[in-house]
Amino acid sequence: MSQYITDIVDQLVKQYKTRDPFELTEALNIFVGYRPFNSLKGFYCVMNRERHIILNDNLSEQEQRLVIAHELGHDRLHQTFVKVSPMKDFQLYDMTSKPEYQANYFAAELLIDDNDVINLANEGMDYNNIAQLLEVLDDLLSLKLLFLNQKGHKFNIPKNISSRFLGK
Repeated sequence: MSQYITDIVDQLVKQYKTRDPFELTEALNIFVGYRPFNSLKGFYCVMNRERHIILNDNLSEQEQRLVIAHELGHDRLHQTFVKVSPMKDFQLYDMTSKPEYQANYFAAELLIDDNDVINLANEGMDYNNIAQLLEVLDDLLSLKLLFLNQKGHKFNIPKNISSRFLGK
């Protein structure tokens, strides 16, 4: 399944020439809206045959990018689930749920190019500098390093991956 997700992301990036999740939602005709939620980060749903991603309007721009990328993963991978009920995300990085794991994998693959991480690490950049330069949350970088290790790399992952950090 992991290679399947990587192939879907690679195909999107090649076709639309961007890793920007906002640009991809526009290119894919997915409506993005904002609502004032308390703890809900966002959700993906299909209404009247139109696909929607609704975001918590209190998220930072960096968190919005992450949540949109995650919800794009649901769009690409889980449309059959969504026909039954919306995919609501109160927290990301829930690695115990298969659909959430897959959407997290999709988001990490979309937002962080393998070569960028490898090149920055080869230049001697540390974990925090790589996250800062790539403008991603450090927990997302940890996930990316985990997935790169599954592809045969040997990165040290400097901290445990929290399944609740975005819920704080």
